[in-house]
Amino acid sequence: MLMVELKLKVSEAPDMRVVLPNRAENVAIVRQALTGLADAMRLDDGVLSDIKTAVSEACNNVVLHAYDGREGPLEVYICPAEDELDVVVRDRGLGIQPNPPEPDQGVQGVGLSLIQALTDHVEFRGASEEGTEVRMGFRATGVVDSAGREADRQVEPPPGDMVLSVAAGALAAPVLGRVAAMLAARASFSVDRLADVVLVSDAIAAHAPDSIVGRHIHVGVDTSVGALDLRVGPLEPGGGERLVNASALGGMPAVLAQLADDVDIATTDAGEELRLRLTDER
Repeated sequence: MLMVELKLKVSEAPDMRVVLPNRAENVAIVRQALTGLADAMRLDDGVLSDIKTAVSEACNNVVLHAYDGREGPLEVYICPAEDELDVVVRDRGLGIQPNPPEPDQGVQGVGLSLIQALTDHVEFRGASEEGTEVRMGFRATGVVDSAGREADRQVEPPPGDMVLSVAAGALAAPVLGRVAAMLAARASFSVDRLADVVLVSDAIAAHAPDSIVGRHIHVGVDTSVGALDLRVGPLEPGGGERLVNASALGGMPAVLAQLADDVDIATTDAGEELRLRLTDER
């Protein structure tokens, strides 16, 4: 096992968490989430390019090698911290045990030399059958403090093929908007309907903080051709109705009720869950 000394600031409750299947096409979703985060942080394009390239290399390793051809979770954790952005890419698979690389040599598909060149510090953690973590630190100015650093309450996010958790605050709208737009495009939504999806994500980002349990907005997402299912939760009692009603601005109908084809509020063991279904049948 390779262990590189690194003092990352990634907490137990990072500001952003993405969990999705280790499919090759899902690396693009991670890149969109990073772009949304960079929008909020006003990162330089060159810095963003380095971050996206290094994180993509780590994600590609999970896609290609972590589960020996089977499907399993790809997890990405992101924590802005003062003048640094810390990122962890994790799998729950076979584990890798990389050795120090020879020049121009990768490790099980990880462009180790490239990751080391693009990060300010990097650490590989892993052992056979225990999964692997790639922990990366990037120097970045203008990092936002989205919602403090207190630990979040332990909650069970809603189910979904993909689960996105983002701290309420400055990061929420750009991250949710970027990811929602990509998922809507993947579901073959029209341009007009894709714009509706972004408006829905903006409404969730703006109004969910008054109803969520903890400091993170958790969204579970399932996509199919012409349909997008969103589950927002866990919410406090009455939080689902408050969230929908709060999206009504200027005497207009509630955005969430107006743009979603179906709106439902369910009660789970973790709390309330707002369920939205958006379709585009052409």
